[in-house]
Amino acid sequence: MTNATAQINIPFELLAEAVTTLNIEHKIKLWKLLGQEITEAKKATRNNIDTNAIDSFDRTVEKILLETGMTEDELVEAFVNQES
Repeated sequence: MTNATAQINIPFELLAEAVTTLNIEHKIKLWKLLGQEITEAKKATRNNIDTNAIDSFDRTVEKILLETGMTEDELVEAFVNQES
């Protein structure tokens, strides 16, 4: 059996008022569902930030290579030699 879903816009105040009418079991179920959604949103945000950081780094390396005419190997060697 599949669950039917719908997406609707409800003013927050109306939603908050409706939640107050739930019995305790439904409030607990809602609390758990919201917790799961928040956890997933945090993971997605972290993954997105990580991806954006990597993309930004890639663009920076490409810019350095284009502006200096260096190869990737030469750039890596320059960084390694700088650390020594």
